[in-house]
Parts: sequence; C-alpha cells; structure tokens
Amino acid sequence: MSRAPYNYIIPFGTADPERVKLIGSQRESEGGALSANLFKLNTAATPTLRLHHGPYDFRASPNPGTLSDACTRLTVLQNYSQALCDLWRKTQHVFVESYFDFIRHSLDREQVNLTEDLAPYNGLYNYKDWSFSALRPLPRAHLETETKTFIAMDFIFWTGKTLIAIDIIDFQTPTRARLTELETLIKNDVVVISVESTKLTRDRDTYLKLILPKPFHQFWDDEVLPQSPFKPKISKILSPRHLAF
Repeated sequence: MSRAPYNYIIPFGTADPERVKLIGSQRESEGGALSANLFKLNTAATPTLRLHHGPYDFRASPNPGTLSDACTRLTVLQNYSQALCDLWRKTQHVFVESYFDFIRHSLDREQVNLTEDLAPYNGLYNYKDWSFSALRPLPRAHLETETKTFIAMDFIFWTGKTLIAIDIIDFQTPTRARLTELETLIKNDVVVISVESTKLTRDRDTYLKLILPKPFHQFWDDEVLPQSPFKPKISKILSPRHLAF
C-alpha cells in the first residue's frame, strides 16, 4: 500500500478518488484546510477515528448549533454519512442505518451504568452523549496501492491500530479481480469484513453486533468524557470512572 512512510491519504464519499486527492493536495499546498472528504492517516500516530472527529462539511445541514440533544445530532451525522454513500447502492444505506442503530442500542443496554458514571457532573452530560465516541464510518472509501491505483471499499474504519474495511457482498459472485484486490488489502494488514447483504437487510444492527470486532463495542471505554463535533471540547477534566471516588 502507499505509505509515506506510514501515511495513507484516503478519499471517501466519492466515485473519483483521484480528483478528491488532487483537490485536497492543492488546498493543503495553499495553506487551506484539508478536504472534508479526505482522511489523512499516520498508522503510527493517528488516534482512533470517532464520530466526534471532523472535518465535517455541514453547509447543507441545519445549523448544528440549534441541535440541542444527542439524539438529533446523531441523526444529523447518520444523514451526513448516508449522503456520502452511492445513491444506487441500497445496501450501503442499510449499513449506515444499521450501524447507527447499533450505536443507539449499545448505549441503551448500558444506560444505568453510564448514567451513574456521569452523575457527578450534575446533568452536564446524558449517557447518549457517548454516541459520538463510536467509530466513524467513511463511506465509499478508497485505499491507494503501490501501483497508484485505488481499491474501493463500501466503508473504512480506523480503530487507532487497525484499518477495517467493510465489503458488502450482494447477490453476484465476486470477480477474480475483486478477490485479488481484497487479497492485496489483507497482505497489507487491512482487516476485511465481509457483510452479507441478505443478512444485513434482514437482521440490521443485530447482525452487525455479531460480526463487528471488539473495537466497535463499548466504544466509550477509552474516552475520558463525551465529546461532540457540534460543540467545543471540554478538556483536562477527569472522568469519575478514572478517579478513586
């Protein structure tokens, strides 16, 4: 895979990764912000990519400052992610719906414990604010190979240690060329998860709960406090879970 020495520049939300990468490079060379549709990854240093990490381009969304609760804000991020999917790939949209339901249900199952952990903050946080600590999906992501070609994946996640690529298997049998692409990713330490579209459509987040690996579960455990892409970070405050209260 293309590394410099450990960096990946991953275009996503596009069918034209070369163009997105070129525009991003031009912006960066001119001193501008990195494109919202490029994820620049240093595998030795980049922390886990979570929903509260940007950049997001909210120009087409309602003013985020008017969104007062975690449920509404999470729905905005769900819609944002769906807008980056292929319009004609229904299963990509189903994956996004199922994944965000997986986030909601994961928190609901732990509501009592999470609420108790946040109680010392006197209502500043709701347990649902942990939603934004979930791993952020990058729809229609492209990984560049050593030959400067791109391998398209339905979704990419970065766990802080591992690139996880989601490959949604529809009804057609994968071609030999596609199998070779997946083998290339695996040889370069990318974890490829095959998602069967029939099971995904039928079982939704229940299916994802079964097939997604450990980093997707209890995603709040490694975070000090809830954060959000919609408001300033509250830093240097220790969670009561990290103190001897």
